[in-house]
Amino acid sequence: MIGSSILILSNDKEIGKQIENKIKLLRSCDTVRIVSYIEAVSVLNSSQPSLILVYCANSDSIGIIKEIRAIHSLDKVPIIYVADNFVEDILLYAFDNGIDDFFFLTDSDSIILMRILLTIQKFVLYKQIEANNDILVNTNILEKRTGIYEKEHAPIILRNFFGKSMEENAEDTVFMYLKPVSIKNKKVNFPKISEKVKKILRADDIVAYGRGSGFYIILYNSGIEGSKSVIKRLKNSLNNICEIYGAAAQITTSYEQMEPVLYQSVQDQIEAGKEFNYIYEDNLNEAIEASAINDENGKPFKEFKQEFYKSFEKITAPVFYQQKANKEAKFPNAKIEYNVNENESKFTISQDEIISELTITYPSYIKLIMDIKHYEKDIPPMIRRQTYDFEDFSAELLNTIIDDIAGEFSNRITMNEMQNQINE
Repeated sequence: MIGSSILILSNDKEIGKQIENKIKLLRSCDTVRIVSYIEAVSVLNSSQPSLILVYCANSDSIGIIKEIRAIHSLDKVPIIYVADNFVEDILLYAFDNGIDDFFFLTDSDSIILMRILLTIQKFVLYKQIEANNDILVNTNILEKRTGIYEKEHAPIILRNFFGKSMEENAEDTVFMYLKPVSIKNKKVNFPKISEKVKKILRADDIVAYGRGSGFYIILYNSGIEGSKSVIKRLKNSLNNICEIYGAAAQITTSYEQMEPVLYQSVQDQIEAGKEFNYIYEDNLNEAIEASAINDENGKPFKEFKQEFYKSFEKITAPVFYQQKANKEAKFPNAKIEYNVNENESKFTISQDEIISELTITYPSYIKLIMDIKHYEKDIPPMIRRQTYDFEDFSAELLNTIIDDIAGEFSNRITMNEMQNQINE
């Protein structure tokens, strides 16, 4: 078994020993070493630990964190900040300068141990991701220096993550557009700004270069408060470099629809001197309807949407019509209904408080999300979701899905009738 090397940096020898005692239950193959601040840089220049714990009785610890991150071979080694108590500004400052996690000296040994092991596991996972990223760098999809997706590939990358977010029904996943603006006639230092943006975001957030020398960002499980926090931290980090303006909204529709609205919002904000605008769903929908959105090929998005709907309706309307006739013959006591419109399409079979339905939504007009639901009185609903690329959608596929739903509906009717006979 290969162990981990853990380095404890402390300006207090006794505290260093106290931390070491708290992590004595680590695996036997792991090694722990305590080093003073004076020794730190020379030791780190000659070795590469798996994890660094940094303790300081005051904010001087931020200085040593900066020095560690300045050592190229250690710029990705995880750092856990060890604090005496909670001071929000110091912790945020520490995160902005490169820590990965923190714990308090008063925390239980088991909590500290779990945080250390989880951080080490995340580092191992990060190394695997880094290997995959090397492939993206070599194909000019990812910028090597910052790990930010290149502008020309941003639409494809973001469509994928938008689709994933909607497929998983991930609430509070936010799309942001950020725009740095020069101050005091200074030239915008875009490379430095890029590094700051990437550093402030969490490991699972997505960032790509956007049009107008801006940034596209996807924040998972953050909502309005998370997007406000990103703007606040960027403003504090970049206050001597540039001004930062941003607009954000929860992902509820396609990248092609949201991007122009957020981009235009930021342009309006710059003129009005308003740093941040969170656009709620109703306002977002109104803005989408009012805007003349074009796709990347210059085609008006409304035209693209109409073409999609016509192609989609050519498949669904005949299938739904024929399936309704077939299922009415098979289930003479059931009610069969269907509806096809620009927002969603639905096929429903219901009888004796048993309802089976297929709902198809197409928020991106590229992917189809199919929700299959079975409802029955006094029984929790059964719901499953399937996602298809529109190019893979066909009458044969839709017929198969509806036939499967009807088979499940039939089984529920049979079970219900058997139960009623038993009760009688």
